[in-house]
Amino acid sequence: MTLSRWLTVQAGVSALLFAGIQAQIGARPKNDTRLSEASDAKFQVGDLWEYKTRSGEENSRLIVVKVDRSAELGVIVHVAIDNLTWRDCQNKPFLQSVPHMPFARNALEASLSKQMGKVKTLPDYRGGYDDWKTAFSEKKAGVYVIAVRDAISVAEQTYRAGIGCPSVPNPQTASR
Repeated sequence: MTLSRWLTVQAGVSALLFAGIQAQIGARPKNDTRLSEASDAKFQVGDLWEYKTRSGEENSRLIVVKVDRSAELGVIVHVAIDNLTWRDCQNKPFLQSVPHMPFARNALEASLSKQMGKVKTLPDYRGGYDDWKTAFSEKKAGVYVIAVRDAISVAEQTYRAGIGCPSVPNPQTASR
């Protein structure tokens, strides 16, 4: 499955996750889906951050790719994350990056360790962002309100489900 196809699958599954267990994973708008570009004193496009990673992913970093404001959800910080170690259906590790993940500002801020500077070139997040924005406008997607490392685990589980891995919990992911 290509990454762009996976992102489409992720948007759909994330919408279901947000709908079913909003208090645990995410929040989505109930009425007002308007978004506007925003600025934030702490988070600016291109910022490179260390964050509280899962075990074995200490070299992973996140990049702020966009900042929006939602009338209902407040500041939304969109990030790309690199140097992740995911597992395929045979539990073999492979290197992965996620070009777009939307976070509530507070959830993201609580996950960060240290700002590392700025990147000169942003990763190609636009396709994932556009898919998310469409789903958000239809109240079918929202923002993560959990720690970045936990959201990455959700994304990995969503990916594994999308490629047909058994639904049995992955012991490697669960033990991180």
